[in-house]
Amino acid sequence: MELVHILVTLLVAIAGFLIGRRIGIPVPAMIGSMLAVGIFSAFTGFALMPTPIKMFSQGISGAFIGMSVTRRDVRNIPHMVKPLIMLLVMLTANTIVLGFVFHLVFGWDLMTGLLSCVAGGIADVSLIAMDMNADASTVAIMQTIRLASVLAIFPTWISFMTRDQPECEHEPLDMSQEGSDTILDRIVNTPRKRTVFTLVVSVVCGAAGYMSGVPAGALLFSLIGVAALNLTTDATRMPMSIKRMAQVLAGSLVGSTVTPDTISHLGSLIGPIVIMFVMYMFVNFLFSLIASRTGMLDMRSALFASSPGGASDMALIAADLGADLTKIAVLQIFRAAYAAGIMPQVANLVVHLAEGAL
Repeated sequence: MELVHILVTLLVAIAGFLIGRRIGIPVPAMIGSMLAVGIFSAFTGFALMPTPIKMFSQGISGAFIGMSVTRRDVRNIPHMVKPLIMLLVMLTANTIVLGFVFHLVFGWDLMTGLLSCVAGGIADVSLIAMDMNADASTVAIMQTIRLASVLAIFPTWISFMTRDQPECEHEPLDMSQEGSDTILDRIVNTPRKRTVFTLVVSVVCGAAGYMSGVPAGALLFSLIGVAALNLTTDATRMPMSIKRMAQVLAGSLVGSTVTPDTISHLGSLIGPIVIMFVMYMFVNFLFSLIASRTGMLDMRSALFASSPGGASDMALIAADLGADLTKIAVLQIFRAAYAAGIMPQVANLVVHLAEGAL
């Protein structure tokens, strides 16, 4: 009987993805499937996804983040280390402050409050929430609204903030990506072999992380393992179709946790959503003001680099507004890796310290 539940849940998730893609919602594989399964689960209670899917989805998510970190990005870190450290410190402080506000003012458990404010990917953070006993549906809703709000509002906000500023001459960073062939490159030498190899590595690393007991270990270990390979070889490859499959599975997992009680409490999220968005705009403005006045970045590039949206989304929008794409990409990529790999450990530490203080 469980198999029937799982198959029906997958069919509903795929339908949600296809409908979401058709109507143009952001990240349709994750959001579309999550909404479809969530509604289905709330009204029927029939949705079911097995827990091991979480490990697989985390492993794939970690692999994609790891593959986004390239040799070029690492070589450019010395040029970007000051704004990168400042951005990560400000985002970490923002997450901790908001997490406690949501905990103390709105009565959320602290872990849910912290993860709801992490500026990471929707699928990544939602899967992490399931791993760390947070309210995954609340976290997913907050993350979805954050991304949608950033994509809808931040381009206009940035255009307004830089309306009187001319386009700047940008100092080029190192754009070379060459690396020497390794034995692994010569063995894993076709696209299919690279895809299979990367999948195996991500699943093995994910399983090791899952069994380690480290919070969000499946995603963290996969991220580190695939990033290390990506920086030293050319043997990694992951088609977008696999990422979409993992996102559909992640959306199904999160959606299957939705209950009628979740739907009835949606109205209570309005206050936290408004507070979160205002705080992100404040961090975005403060970082950009400091970075521009100290000469680390021009104002336009700093605003895009510190926008809590997807790295690819921000880069595409920035290309139309004359910002420095290479610097934005470096900051956004490492911000995403930090959010997925380090922030869960920070959240876990904060929760343990808070519990110990009581």
